[in-house]
Amino acid sequence: MAPTTLVLDASVGVKWFSNEGEDALKQALKIRDAHISRDLTITVPDLFYYEVINAIVYKKSISVASIQMAVTSLFDLGLESIPISTALMGSAVSLAREYSITIYDSFYLAIAQFQNCPLITANPRHQRSIKDCQVIPIMEWK
Repeated sequence: MAPTTLVLDASVGVKWFSNEGEDALKQALKIRDAHISRDLTITVPDLFYYEVINAIVYKKSISVASIQMAVTSLFDLGLESIPISTALMGSAVSLAREYSITIYDSFYLAIAQFQNCPLITANPRHQRSIKDCQVIPIMEWK
């Protein structure tokens, strides 16, 4: 049986490199570890890497050396990275306009729709329940 596929947004990926005490850190690490053990597949847009690293760059408690290690760790995870395409961007544009969300947030939704799999997020208010897309808040992840 093929592993479950999830689209993960950057709000979850940031938790992997944040301080202890981060909300839903346990769930975020559980998803990461399940991907490492090949019990599930994490799919992300190329944008994910920029967003995760950008977020931790501004966490003053994380040193530059630690951020450099996070970059390496993030790429070493072997996430299924989806490049931008005309079809995905077209879908993201439609979702962004219809639901008044950013193109960044809508791109994750577009991938989840194309792959027919859930989107896991720590910011569910940014990606509302969209038709043909299951959005699961990280706090509800089993």
